[in-house]
Amino acid sequence: MSLPPAESNAESDRLARARTRRLKRQFTQLQADEREAFLEGLARLLTPGVEFYLRSMGSGLLLALGFRFEQAALLFAGLLAAPAITPVLGMALAAVSGRLRFFLTQLAILAVGLASAAVLVWVGGQGTIEKEQELLAGLHTSINLVDLTLVIAGSLLFTWFFARRSQLQLAGSLAVAYEVLLPLGAAAYGLARGDLTLAQDAGLVFGVHLILALAACLILLIAVGFRPLVGGTHSLAIAIGLIGLLGLLAVAGLGATVVASLPTPTPTPTITPTPLPPPTASGTPTRTATPSPSPTASPPPTATPTITPIPPRAMVVGVGNSGVFLRQAPMGALVAGLYGGTEVEFLGNAQVLDGRTWVQVRLIDGTTGWMLVEYLATAGPTLGGTLTPAPAG
Repeated sequence: MSLPPAESNAESDRLARARTRRLKRQFTQLQADEREAFLEGLARLLTPGVEFYLRSMGSGLLLALGFRFEQAALLFAGLLAAPAITPVLGMALAAVSGRLRFFLTQLAILAVGLASAAVLVWVGGQGTIEKEQELLAGLHTSINLVDLTLVIAGSLLFTWFFARRSQLQLAGSLAVAYEVLLPLGAAAYGLARGDLTLAQDAGLVFGVHLILALAACLILLIAVGFRPLVGGTHSLAIAIGLIGLLGLLAVAGLGATVVASLPTPTPTPTITPTPLPPPTASGTPTRTATPSPSPTASPPPTATPTITPIPPRAMVVGVGNSGVFLRQAPMGALVAGLYGGTEVEFLGNAQVLDGRTWVQVRLIDGTTGWMLVEYLATAGPTLGGTLTPAPAG
């Protein structure tokens, strides 16, 4: 009687990998001890150490320098120095497995890391800056489809490699860091500069992107087999809370974006006619015979042309390699960023706010807004384009 051939080592490895994938797909069918051991292994992989906080501070320092000196290269270096988004994925894993304590631990780690980066950006924004505001921070104050797509794709990519291969994928983490850290840094920088509009808009973008990344990780984990356990009240509560918070932030963010994109109506002055007092008769009129003048030929009337004033041209000056913001109203929502040499039409309206004069201008494409007069100069009468300071009134 012959025995069956022994199974090769390669075949054993293949079956072991297949069993691991099957266990991940059937997570809820594991025995209690196997499930706990499996989750503990994943938790150790996702729980960062001291390096997470050190990289968070290094990233915050580079972001602060990038916003301060208007250097996109420093912002990119800050993203490369950023740690992996393992706490976000850890929170999603805790939600689907019903482990509230692990969820709170990952939330605390994420909060400390983000706070350390934000504090360094806030410190970097302190001090006197001659320009009204750096432009790079203003690029992360609105919600758009491209950013939403990038944060979702990065979160799904990062979660897929972790769930299928137990790997922490760099590209997905970098995409999420771009959509989360830069708005957070812009919000902290706006607070440091006293620009509450910038801080609020960027903070809202940060919140929407962070919750959206967490929701994407949660949904994909459920899709690949990490389904909530039956009767797992913690999982249900966390999932409902995340979806509700995502809905509130998305509605608020999209509503603020729509309102900010609406054109600001220009008030039209209403002319109210003032009645003249009736003439007052004085004395008794005496009729006097007046000779009739001889008729003389009168020249035909000449049409008088109506001259429409042309707004004087102006140019953005005094901003160096940086720029200045165009706003919907003085210290209002951001419309665009204007760099030095940009040509605008000076509309002449002026308002003084906190001792600084704001004027209304129109871009070549027809966009109108307000900016500080100190960064405008009007073209002189010579052909060479001599620049003279724009009037403050």
